[in-house]
Amino acid sequence: MNHIRNLARTQPFQKARILQQRRPFGAASSSSQPQSQSQQARLWEGHNTEPEGWETTVYATYLASTVLITLALGFAPDTSINTWAGNEARVRMEMKAAGGMEQEEFGVHYNVPEKVYDFDMKSVDNPFNEEDDDEDEEDEDEEEDEVEDDDDE
Repeated sequence: MNHIRNLARTQPFQKARILQQRRPFGAASSSSQPQSQSQQARLWEGHNTEPEGWETTVYATYLASTVLITLALGFAPDTSINTWAGNEARVRMEMKAAGGMEQEEFGVHYNVPEKVYDFDMKSVDNPFNEEDDDEDEEDEDEEEDEVEDDDDE
């Protein structure tokens, strides 16, 4: 039953396709259309197709410039307003928590090296006023003890 319905549906369309004629739009047929001379010519006819020596330099320059531009754009700093605002808010919160700021001032930037880092520190070896890392010293002491034990034997 479905097969008969499908035939009944497609029959009128098939008849309409048969009745439509093709129009060549200005040419009697595609065989009478002249072929242009550029279509008949051999590719690179009259030109040397062997390398001339300058191609290697040009390709190397293209490669080097592509690598440099990719690295420059890849490592460029993020200068968006959202990044700046996030860093500024983080520094203000850290300064408030550390007690370095009582009241925020409008128009003052707090995320600048003069306010973030302590340039008047007493120890040059500890620029960020960090606690000493005891793990490294313990490892060095253990290595020295092992070296002394080996020397004793």
